[in-house]
Amino acid sequence: MKSIFIQGTENTPEFIFDVENLYIALTGHSKIKKNNVFYQELTEYIEEIEKIAPIRLEIEFNLNTICRNSKRAILFFLLRVKEIQMNIKTKVIINWLYKHNNDLVKVIGEDLEYMIMIPIQLKPIEKDSSPAFELEESF
Repeated sequence: MKSIFIQGTENTPEFIFDVENLYIALTGHSKIKKNNVFYQELTEYIEEIEKIAPIRLEIEFNLNTICRNSKRAILFFLLRVKEIQMNIKTKVIINWLYKHNNDLVKVIGEDLEYMIMIPIQLKPIEKDSSPAFELEESF
């Protein structure tokens, strides 16, 4: 298995999987449309990670904006990660970084933690005035 890097766009976050360190990072904006396959492809990629049966996996989210469709897609991504945790006893560490004044992104992290029932470490970082959650799309 090889490390992977997907360049972020205006609507999708940068994705890094460092296979050597078993580290995943999603950074940037997540404003996907309903039929966007970005997170579906990442979720399928998780199946490849499961094949190497890692003893630990660290995931870091550092998203500036998140739309409804993205929140839903991230939930399904994390549910797949939870399956790995349960199936092969992988220790999963999830870090959710948010701008200290971006309460909406923080709340989304808290909501996801509640829904997937895996601890998410919420970590405030430097100030940003970007909008956190865009409601232009519906499920």
